[in-house]
Amino acid sequence: MSELVSDRIYNAQCLGNIEPVEYIVPYPNIFSLLEGENIKFGNNYLFLDQKITNNDFLILINQASNWLRENKLGIKSRVVIENIDFPIAEIIIFAVWASGNSVILSHETIKKKDLAKVDPAMILNNTNCPSLEILKNYPSDFNPLFRPSLHHEALLFYKKKKFIQLSHYNLLVNTNGTCKHLDLRRGTTININLPSTSTAWIILQLLLPLYAGIAISNKKPDITIGLDGQYDNADYIIKMNWNKISKEQNVIHIIEENTGILCIGDIPIHMTSIEISNSQISIKGHSIMMGYTDKRSNSKIFNNNSMIIKNNLE
Repeated sequence: MSELVSDRIYNAQCLGNIEPVEYIVPYPNIFSLLEGENIKFGNNYLFLDQKITNNDFLILINQASNWLRENKLGIKSRVVIENIDFPIAEIIIFAVWASGNSVILSHETIKKKDLAKVDPAMILNNTNCPSLEILKNYPSDFNPLFRPSLHHEALLFYKKKKFIQLSHYNLLVNTNGTCKHLDLRRGTTININLPSTSTAWIILQLLLPLYAGIAISNKKPDITIGLDGQYDNADYIIKMNWNKISKEQNVIHIIEENTGILCIGDIPIHMTSIEISNSQISIKGHSIMMGYTDKRSNSKIFNNNSMIIKNNLE
């Protein structure tokens, strides 16, 4: 990437005079979010119906990290996760991060020639992933060989033949902004059941419960969050594909180039601003991606200190 385009990306990631390095999320990487929640709230349920506490989740992640190491996953590599079922998907993705690696995710089939460009070390799916019973055979402690920083890659998301590169900071600050907007209180229960194929799954189902100190449950939940048409009376509706921003204040709009959540209703999440015209959306803020791995594509959308997305998202 030329210095000029990297400067354009960084300028788009700034909001007013606040640069990403100046807005502090209280974690040095995603795995430390779970570690931090375990300091005081290890016995609190994360997955209430399955009776999995924060501490249980941490142990399972350590066991899965040891399983990954046994299966020759090193550090600073990429792992494809192919629509793995709950809760193994949640355990495995955290184990990938805990072991010092990043994830490749997609809701569509990744073309072989595109996958070769990002060179994954491992492809995991429901067939070759370990079960909870298998994980119990592995040590409950794990010593990482590398811990990423906020600026390191956490995720590649495949969309329209391009890979969107997202950092640990991107995922944490987008979760932070979503948490602030929803004003969730510790101890709240939410019903959410998304496939492990989207950044919405990562932000809303994986990271948000830990960030807000809430539990996932489908039994008399306080709040239900679902995809458009998934539930009859969801409190919040996730719009994955849309061509204009709804003013309904319970609609969660997703743009993966902005990590995940762009706005709820027509109000941008914290540390994000948007300007809308008939043909495009100009976005500024800390959730803006690191860029496409196809560097030529970056020069097309980063201009005028903004990330400019054509307003034709369906």
